[in-house]
Amino acid sequence: MNAPEKKVKFTYVDNVLLNDMNDTFERCMEVAIRKNNDYGGSKNNPFANFENATVAGVTVERGILVRLMDKMSRISTLLEKEAMVKDEAITDTIEDAINYLAILKSYINQKNK
Repeated sequence: MNAPEKKVKFTYVDNVLLNDMNDTFERCMEVAIRKNNDYGGSKNNPFANFENATVAGVTVERGILVRLMDKMSRISTLLEKEAMVKDEAITDTIEDAINYLAILKSYINQKNK
């Protein structure tokens, strides 16, 4: 899978919050691209993995929310103690949560078209 072209990086003078947010969104997109490829997302149906929730009688939207709530629970735990799984730090979990919200937004947008 070819990576998309790198866009020009935004820099917000004297605004650490906006610079951190920009870095976060760039990282989230990189993670989403890799995970979409790993989970078999395709141009034909990028939501196929999430539609598996319907087998259990759960809507796609609720299925995405369940995954998001798993991430929120993990974030809550990691605020109190260090992660035992070193390659899944709190920042990785936060990025996953951001991506689940973006996935939910995209799914709703596509469903409403």
